[in-house]
Amino acid sequence: DDLSTVIEIIRPIMENNDIPKTGQNAKFDMLVLKRHGIKVQGLVCDTMIAAHLLKPEARSYKLDNLSIEYLNYRMMPIEDLIGKGKNQISMTEVELDKAGIYAAEDADIAWQLTEVFQKQLQDSGLDHFFKKIELPLLSVLMDMEYQGTYVEKEMLEKMSLELGKKIENLSKEIIKEAGTEFNINSTQQLANILFDKLNLRKVKQRSTAESVLEALRNEHPLPGMILNYRKLNKLKNTYLDSLPPLVNTDTGRIHTTFGQTIASTGRLSSSNPNFQNIPIRTDEGREIRKSFKAQKEGWLIFSADYSQIELRIMAHLSQDPALIEAFNKNEDIHSRTASDVFGVGIKDLLPEMRRTAKIVNFGIMYGAGAFRLSQELGIPRSEAQVLIDTYFERYAGIREYMDRTIKQAEDQKYVETVLGRRRNIWNIDSENHIQREAAKRMAINMPIQGTAAEMIKLAMLDIHRTLINDGYNARMILQIHDELLFEAHAQEIDALQEMVSDKMVNAMPLTVPLVVDCGNGISWFEAH
Repeated sequence: DDLSTVIEIIRPIMENNDIPKTGQNAKFDMLVLKRHGIKVQGLVCDTMIAAHLLKPEARSYKLDNLSIEYLNYRMMPIEDLIGKGKNQISMTEVELDKAGIYAAEDADIAWQLTEVFQKQLQDSGLDHFFKKIELPLLSVLMDMEYQGTYVEKEMLEKMSLELGKKIENLSKEIIKEAGTEFNINSTQQLANILFDKLNLRKVKQRSTAESVLEALRNEHPLPGMILNYRKLNKLKNTYLDSLPPLVNTDTGRIHTTFGQTIASTGRLSSSNPNFQNIPIRTDEGREIRKSFKAQKEGWLIFSADYSQIELRIMAHLSQDPALIEAFNKNEDIHSRTASDVFGVGIKDLLPEMRRTAKIVNFGIMYGAGAFRLSQELGIPRSEAQVLIDTYFERYAGIREYMDRTIKQAEDQKYVETVLGRRRNIWNIDSENHIQREAAKRMAINMPIQGTAAEMIKLAMLDIHRTLINDGYNARMILQIHDELLFEAHAQEIDALQEMVSDKMVNAMPLTVPLVVDCGNGISWFEAH
């Protein structure tokens, strides 16, 4: 009866909003307590999130490391309690006195770190951001993790079998094309076939990396077949075979973990499994989304996705007149860019021109130079440079924004988002050319990506509040980059769409209008 006794002792403390709480990775503990019917109230700090906000470039936010760095104190290693190797025991077998000291030390260190971090957050002007966005978001993410996502297991298993047959047939074709038996998964054996037997040119010595195979694709059928084989294999192993075992036997749903401390830009991450990485660009990748459904009869999946959010933020930050005008006129931005760069009317554009403009738009936003663009577009470097020069002639405001941001990074050694999240840029004046250029790209991109992350976080906070306060039955289940996914009864979809669109559009007003694309259906595939 220990568990129920402990729960009833701690319940009044945990659920009392007037008793402030702090912790390290508090979401994990709150989720465990929620599963035992305790709703934690009064969280004022999370040391892991605070540490990340203060130093987003740090390698680790483990409590042991934070304790050494900020308190100069080495904590008791867990191996002292449970041992290691084949003699390792579980925590439940540890004597109560020892376990008690270990647990008390954890709590004490988290409390001491809280006092350090609260002062540092105030001193660096990040206190408001921490309290307004990151801390309240923790409860939203906890609810989403608790809800989980329904994925039709049988459908994935069927897809896996079908893809397995496809891979098998492709393997036979590859062997036939190579003219000899070899292990397709062995990079060494593949290199022998490509460079010794077929005498293809060695792009990077004897590398068989994706970029090399892409470069050789037009010289022989085999590189393209290998790329396809790898793509299908990854799909099968990473998703079709790994998702079904993650279905919780009690809920019939998959409960991913959302992270606030993985991406230095402040973007949310998803792990075990990583739902953010489910491919959208390939037909096979999109097929996986057919298995993401609503669990209840009469319910649907609803998707709301920011349209071209990073380019809109670029327009806002750079105040470039041509970009702002294009968005205000609700023009297709890639067509507008293609028209400007190639000097052709929008009606006379070739599809290839729009595709090039799209790559240029995103490439420049991520700080790509002529070399990178030439690789992406498969054109000579000189042509890529002409494209970049023409682009900056037309969008001079973007060039000015980039120069201004790099100058700020050089002067202050950091850049920041619209709401003030910072990213330190230490290598901006490095003597190493590669490190310096990487730092410049980071400086340009972080305010854009970080602001996009803030926008969707603000929308999530507002939507979550409204779902509860206005008595919706619908629930928010996933956040994938710029998209939010919900499960809702068919009769609630219209009201949900109106509310969610409104909250997303008004989360953070910009110089240009925000657009949200919405859809619904029996699966994520149909909704998006």
